[in-house]
Amino acid sequence: MKTTLFSRNREEKNYELFFEPEELHRVQYLLETKQFLGLSELQKSEDANTGMKLKLSLAERGKLATAQLFEYIMSAYEAVSPIMIFRNKEAVALSGAVTLED
Repeated sequence: MKTTLFSRNREEKNYELFFEPEELHRVQYLLETKQFLGLSELQKSEDANTGMKLKLSLAERGKLATAQLFEYIMSAYEAVSPIMIFRNKEAVALSGAVTLED
């Protein structure tokens, strides 16, 4: 899982995590069941122009997190999931799982 950190402002941290394409359903499952630490066990991709991307935004000092999955199709990433919103304990757990990768 390649992790890229980018930021729009100081109150928000944004991450892009890249996985191999066959991990799409596993990532969806881990997010839906809130098993965030399992993300680090999945097959990682070092190439940002293939496979799938999990875009995360962590805001409000860990009290709010959003996540959306994208799949690389025909030279561009296209959304394959709705934006998922996690608050409070769930947001902190997701934030901790992602920042462990830094």
